[in-house]
Amino acid sequence: MKKKILISLFSLVAALSVLLAGCGSTSSLVTPTPYPTAERKSYTVARGDIVINVELFGQVQPRTLKTVYFQMDGHVGDVFVQVNDHVKKGDLLANLVELNDLLISATSTQDAIQRAEDNLKIAQLTLEKYKATGASPYDIQIQALNIDLAQLDYNEALVKYGIDPKSPDPFGQLQAQVDKARVYAPLDGIIISGVNPGRSVTDTTPAFAIGDGTQMEIVANVDASKADDEFKSMYEGMPVTVLPNDKPDLKWTGKITQLPSPYGTGDQNDKTVHITLDTAPATSDFKSGDTVTVDVQLANKIGILWLPPDAIRTVGGRTFVIINGDNGPKRVDVEIGLKTTDKIEIISGLTEGQVVVGP
Repeated sequence: MKKKILISLFSLVAALSVLLAGCGSTSSLVTPTPYPTAERKSYTVARGDIVINVELFGQVQPRTLKTVYFQMDGHVGDVFVQVNDHVKKGDLLANLVELNDLLISATSTQDAIQRAEDNLKIAQLTLEKYKATGASPYDIQIQALNIDLAQLDYNEALVKYGIDPKSPDPFGQLQAQVDKARVYAPLDGIIISGVNPGRSVTDTTPAFAIGDGTQMEIVANVDASKADDEFKSMYEGMPVTVLPNDKPDLKWTGKITQLPSPYGTGDQNDKTVHITLDTAPATSDFKSGDTVTVDVQLANKIGILWLPPDAIRTVGGRTFVIINGDNGPKRVDVEIGLKTTDKIEIISGLTEGQVVVGP
C-alpha cells in the first residue's frame, strides 16, 4: 500500500516538473511588440507673399444724393412712390400708421388753442371798445386784467400741448409735429430704395434713398458675418476693380467713395459700399440695374516670412511655436501679422529656414 502511494506521488511530481519546464521555455521565446513612435510634422519658415482679396456683389444705381428719415419711431403706413420713380422736392413719399392718432390729437389741440386765442382777442377788443365809448376807469382796469387772464390761459394751452408760447406761428409748430409721421422728398431725383408698408422704423432708419438719374454709381453689399473686419480694412478712396456680370470681357477701375460710419462718411445703418468708376463707360455697358462683381484688395504684403496656421499655437494669450533645441523641444514666442486660411505672417521671433515642430 505504501509503495503504491509513493509511486503515485512520484508520478505527480514528474508531471508537474514537465509542465513547469514547458511554461518556462514558452515565456523565454515571447518578445514584446514595440509601439510605433508618432512622428510630429515639421514646418519650415518660408518667405513669400500674402494677398487678401474680397469679392463684393453690387448693382449699378443712380448716384445717391440724399437719404431720408422719418422724424419719429413708428410703423410704415402708406407708401406713395416706388423704386425708379422720379420725384420733385416736397413730394409726399410715405407716412406712418401713427399719423392718424397724431391728426386726431392735433385737431383737439388746435381747437383748444383756438379757443384760448379767441378768448384773448375778445378781451382785447372789449378793452378797445371800453376806451372808445368812454367807459369808467374802473371798468377799463378790470378789462385789462381780463386780458392778462386770457393771455395766461392762452400760454397755458400752448405749453400743455408742447408749443413754445413765444412762437409767432403756434399752428405751424403743431403742423410740424404732425409732419414727423410723414416724409417728403428734400430734392428732385429718382427713388433708389425705400421702405415697405408695415415695417417698424426709428428716426435713424433710412426710409428712402434719392439719387441723381443722370449719374450712376455702384452700391455693393458686404457679408454681414464679416462686415466689421472687412470695413476696417477699407477706406474711402481705396482702388477697386469692377467686372460687369453680363459682360465678362470688360473690366473697369474705380474707387470707394463712401463707407458706413464709423469707417467712413456714410450712414451707420447703411451697411453698403458706394463705388464710383474712374472713367464713365458707354451707356450701353453701364446702366441702372446692371449687376457687377467688385474685387477689393484688402492687403498685399510682398516677401514676408510666413508659416501655415497649424504650426502656430496660442495658449493663455501667448502665441508661440515649438522648435528642437540642443536640450530638446522648446517654445519660441512669435509676433504674427496678416492671416489667411493657409498663411500667417511672422513679424518677429523666427528667421527664414527655421524648422518648427507641429502639434
